[in-house]
Amino acid sequence: MINIVPLLAAVALVLLQGTNAFARLDKSSSLELDNKLLPNDLSDLSDLPAKRRAVENYIKISTPPPKTARYVPGTTLLLECEIMGSPAPFVEWLKNGVPVTDGEDEEFVPVDQLSPAFLSSRHVVRSAANGDVYTCVGSSSANVVSASTTVFVDGDASETRINEVTPPKPIVTAYYTDLLLNIGSPATLLCRGYSATPSHTMWMDNQNRIVNDNSRIRVLPSGDLYIKSVEWPDMGVWTCSVKNAYGREAVGTFLYPMAVRARV
Repeated sequence: MINIVPLLAAVALVLLQGTNAFARLDKSSSLELDNKLLPNDLSDLSDLPAKRRAVENYIKISTPPPKTARYVPGTTLLLECEIMGSPAPFVEWLKNGVPVTDGEDEEFVPVDQLSPAFLSSRHVVRSAANGDVYTCVGSSSANVVSASTTVFVDGDASETRINEVTPPKPIVTAYYTDLLLNIGSPATLLCRGYSATPSHTMWMDNQNRIVNDNSRIRVLPSGDLYIKSVEWPDMGVWTCSVKNAYGREAVGTFLYPMAVRARV
C-alpha cells in the first residue's frame, strides 16, 4: 500500500508557509480535501474570497543550486534546483541574465492551476567562462523566486575533452517529484531530458506497465506524459526513463488525484 502521509505533509507545509493570512482565514470558509470522488466544486475561483485565493498562490525554492561551483573544461557541470509551489511552478535558467535552454522541445501543456507541485530542474553546463552566473528562476502565478550560482573555471580548454571520448548517459533536466491534481482535470507529467546523442523517452504507469498512447494518455514529443482526465486509480508513482546508447536515467513522479470542495 502506498504511504501518502509524507506527500500530504509536504503539501501542508507548502500551504502553511505560503502566506501568513492562512492562519487568519475564517474556519467557515476553509477548504476540505475529499477523496470520495466527489465532483470538483472549485472549477471557478472568481467567487472565492481574496484571502482564500492567496493560500493557493505560493512558491519557494526548497533546494537551491550551490552559490559557487567549479567547471572543468571538457566536462559537464550539473546545477540542480528544486522548487515547490501552488499553482504548479515553472522554471527557467539564465546565464548572465540571458535565458538559456538545454535544447529540449519547449512544448508544454500547463497542469490545472490549483495543483501544488514539487518541481526538480537541472541545468547542464557544457561550457563556461570564469565568473559566469547561472540563475534558477521559478514562477507560479504572479510570484517569482530565484537563486544563483557563480561558476569558476578550473583548468583550460587544452585539457582532454572527456565528453568527446565517452559521451555521457542522458540527464533528466526537469520533472515533478510530487503533483496533486483534482480528479477529472488534465495532467501533464513533466519529463525533459538532455542527451549528447540520440535518446528515447519511455513512461511506466503506477503499476509498472509501459505506457502506450491511447484516447486518455499519451507521451508528447517533448517527453512529457499527458493524461486527459485524472482518475483515482491513477494515484502512485509514474516513472519516466530517458535512454541513449551509453545509459539511461529514470525519475519518478508521485501523482495524487483529489477532489476539492468548499465547506460552507
